Amino acid sequence: MPLHSSQKGLGVFVLLTTLVGLLAAIFPLSSSLKPLRPELLCLLVIYWVIWAPQKVGILYAWLVGLVQDIVEGVVWGGHAMALALVAYVCVVSYQRIRSYSVWHQSLWVFVLVGVHQVVVNWIQGLAGYHSPAQVLLLSILSSAMFWPLLFICLRQLQRLYRVH
Repeated sequence: MPLHSSQKGLGVFVLLTTLVGLLAAIFPLSSSLKPLRPELLCLLVIYWVIWAPQKVGILYAWLVGLVQDIVEGVVWGGHAMALALVAYVCVVSYQRIRSYSVWHQSLWVFVLVGVHQVVVNWIQGLAGYHSPAQVLLLSILSSAMFWPLLFICLRQLQRLYRVH
């Protein structure tokens, strides 16, 4: 069955935002700003799984996580497993999450990014890497606070380019 132009556009849009998320993940920051970097790829997985669950799902999240592991040069599988788990929770509860206001969604994002960080830190901890809890918490908080801006920007871009 051929894809409609809006479906093709959605695929391109998802790919472009994912590439921006990957670039943001490896963009060099000073050591004092690194803990404040939002987990943009995790936020994008949450967004796309919630708003396009029939097209973007667990496999997308796993592949994005694997690419993130490779690009960041960390233990392979950490981000992949964590993002797949986050995507699973989103697939199961996307209707509920969608019904909340963007501010209430930020609370869900806080929990989901927290799960992501715990899983990634646990897997990397098996290889000897350890991240202090306050660094994880700052990243989780910055991600939850960044969610409303990301959500509003992506929704506006989708409307502007008529991508569904």
